[in-house]
Amino acid sequence: MGVQLELTQELVDRLSFKKRLIDVDPNGKPVYQSTPKNVTDWDIRDGGKKGEPGLILRVTPTSLSWYVRRFLTKKTGSVRRSIARARKADDSTDEVLSLADARKVAREWLVLMEKGIDPYDVRKKHQATTQHLAEERRLTMGVAFGEFVEFKRKFKIGLDGVPIVVGIGKRRVVDAKLRDPSTEDRLKVARWMEGSPMWSTPVKTLSRDEVEASLTPLLRRSAGLRAPVRWGPKSVSKGTLDKIYRHLDGAWWRAVKALEMKVTRDDSPFQKWRIEHDSDWPADRRVDTALDTKSDAHRTWLRALYDMQQEAHDPAVFAKRVSVSHKGIKPHVASMVDWYFCLILWGTRATETQLMEWPQVDFEKHLIWLTGDTTKSGELDVVPLTPFATTILKERQRINMLWRPDDPGKYVFPSREHGRPISSPRGVLTALEERTGIKLKAHDLRRSLAREIGTDKDMVETARLLVAGAALHHGAGKGGSRVTAVTRRYLEDKAETLRPLFQQRENRIREILGLAVEKKPDTDLNVDALLKRLREDPSLLQQIMAAALNPR
Repeated sequence: MGVQLELTQELVDRLSFKKRLIDVDPNGKPVYQSTPKNVTDWDIRDGGKKGEPGLILRVTPTSLSWYVRRFLTKKTGSVRRSIARARKADDSTDEVLSLADARKVAREWLVLMEKGIDPYDVRKKHQATTQHLAEERRLTMGVAFGEFVEFKRKFKIGLDGVPIVVGIGKRRVVDAKLRDPSTEDRLKVARWMEGSPMWSTPVKTLSRDEVEASLTPLLRRSAGLRAPVRWGPKSVSKGTLDKIYRHLDGAWWRAVKALEMKVTRDDSPFQKWRIEHDSDWPADRRVDTALDTKSDAHRTWLRALYDMQQEAHDPAVFAKRVSVSHKGIKPHVASMVDWYFCLILWGTRATETQLMEWPQVDFEKHLIWLTGDTTKSGELDVVPLTPFATTILKERQRINMLWRPDDPGKYVFPSREHGRPISSPRGVLTALEERTGIKLKAHDLRRSLAREIGTDKDMVETARLLVAGAALHHGAGKGGSRVTAVTRRYLEDKAETLRPLFQQRENRIREILGLAVEKKPDTDLNVDALLKRLREDPSLLQQIMAAALNPR
């Protein structure tokens, strides 16, 4: 049980494990002896007039610690509970209690134990409350938004079925500019809102007033009014304002759930602010800019892009390494021009096409696979690979090898920086604007495909086939999170359904560029024409049936 005596702070401070306290002489002075080698710890019980019965000082080679011992319940019997360190060990961050404080805590704990209450349970509840309060103070809107961005970064699946983290420099994403678009949007909002009144406000106490002070100036700016504040983008469109509101509200909701706050939708300070300013919210602005292949001016732009492609593909461009200051066409220009042509032919998004690697190009099945680490939906998708695009990509392979024979790289559209995909090809559009006076953006080329692909009759038939596939639930993998073999097969079927529409548009572009269009022999079954012939000549059906039943 150990020696019992009235402890003093001086005695505690000079205790050493090597000299064990074994007794007290008649004058009340402690008696020591060397600690035997087989002893790993020894105790001293607090006693005397000033002592606290039940308080124990445990001594080990590395520490001195306070404990209490008392009967707790019939089930547990007498138990010992650790209070705190009595002396700080080397490199320790543990709390240290003096003798006076240890006696105070011991009295409180012994009273609890007398009532059958475990002081450990009380301590855990207190620690949980303290941690919760600290978390409330820590979780400002700025911190909450940063954690929201990280939480929303998507784990996507590549062609090989391996999960890929988007935007953190893993495997596919090699450039900070090439994160998934949604992450890019959230990072922009974080940069814009830093310094606003709400940013340093704890989520727990965030009110409509901080939201009003932070967002109303941006709302005014969207209306063309002055708003002399240091935060927010220089110009605010409706799309930008929607983006800021949506992501801030999403971050707030995630934070209040983490804090276990009991709130309803009506309690959101963002929701309150949005409802109050509903009448001031900017109206939707229809974006109708697109490459129009029926416009003479845009046809001129398209021919200028083709001329630039021919210039950039000149073998002399790749004959020798040129310096950055070289005034002529550089090898990476061919990569950028080819990229724009593929945007026009496929209608894909910029990032999807920028990050494309050669395994995604299936020349055998004439397909382009868009992997989940680049698509906005995070799921696998596919577009048909038509002849003109095939020619561009095969030439791209040849040029990549010519450009860098030792290591042509994995990217279809490589950058001037070896091992990276193209990241900012706007210079091509600027040069085309100077030549033609037509100003277009990369997304305008995607918008063009959506407007021009197929006739009304073609689209009705295509829609019928695609909806039939969706009705069979082939459009998503199990849980919608992973592409299954069935889904992959369905995607291939979808591409084949869309192929004639892509081919029609590609032929129109080839005609604009003055290139020959290969006429496909009319060997496909034309159902409408066949039905017409059957109505005109009923005997034809008998001939068809006879031929089918009696093949030569």
